[in-house]
Amino acid sequence: MSSNGPMTVAVVGATGFVGSSVVPHLAQAGHHVIAISRDGRRQPEWAANVDARAADVSTGRGLDAALDGADGVVHLVAIPRESKGLRFEEINVRGTQRVVAAAEAAGVKRFVHLSAMGVIDDPKLAYLGSKWRGEAAVRASKLDWVVLRPSLMFGPGDGFFNIVKTTLRYWSPGIVAIPGKGDARFQPLAAADLAIAVERSLTDASRTGSVYELGGPDWWTYREIVDEVMRVTGMKRLKLGMPIPLISALTSVTDRFMPIFPVSHDQISSLQRPNFTELDAFESSFGVKPRAMDLAYLRT
Repeated sequence: MSSNGPMTVAVVGATGFVGSSVVPHLAQAGHHVIAISRDGRRQPEWAANVDARAADVSTGRGLDAALDGADGVVHLVAIPRESKGLRFEEINVRGTQRVVAAAEAAGVKRFVHLSAMGVIDDPKLAYLGSKWRGEAAVRASKLDWVVLRPSLMFGPGDGFFNIVKTTLRYWSPGIVAIPGKGDARFQPLAAADLAIAVERSLTDASRTGSVYELGGPDWWTYREIVDEVMRVTGMKRLKLGMPIPLISALTSVTDRFMPIFPVSHDQISSLQRPNFTELDAFESSFGVKPRAMDLAYLRT
């Protein structure tokens, strides 16, 4: 059963990487979008059916007012690593709890939560553990919720692939370190395709209570991804396999003394978790064949 007609959808984290695909997609589909960000600034490319509102999930400031009038909420706010005083517990866990509470208080029904593939209740994996606890708050709520767990997402402004590019450019003088054998497997998904999944999760009430693990049409190893980033950007580096315990020891130090280092200890630890699913997972769930990984935007 699908909803009748356009909805009013509040997107929490509207100006982030994923929000930059979700907001225009929802607007183009005819929904009225309440685009929520910390500063509430309107983006020039937004259509007339997008309203900008300010709220802060780290404190809860403005959330109740920001969700006023919404039929559905899309919660996108999370941090992939701790830095500049931002903590997983405050943003990924309590931030999600605050949005859930505000949605319940506002009488919102539909709720789509962006989680991550590989989430697990394991204190040794700080990011994935925090995403698990945030997701648990959604699943325990009274809302008509849907949880999306994508693999790596690509598109202009992404995190992962831009970090690989930064690592090659500034931290790899002729040689780039590859964790272990470089055979950790990923299934990159376009942020624009995730936006399709968000809209269909909102409008189709029969999806309530579903958790979707999503990826693109191909599996890529870490080594292959590095090769592709080098091919697209024209950078050439010698790949050197480095034992994961050695990289773990290195990142334990850089986390403390060199926080600008592109990879954290926790991110290296997370490589042990599967980050892929069935190759037809997206198409079988949402009826659309996702686009193949295209990193051409990294050329700029």
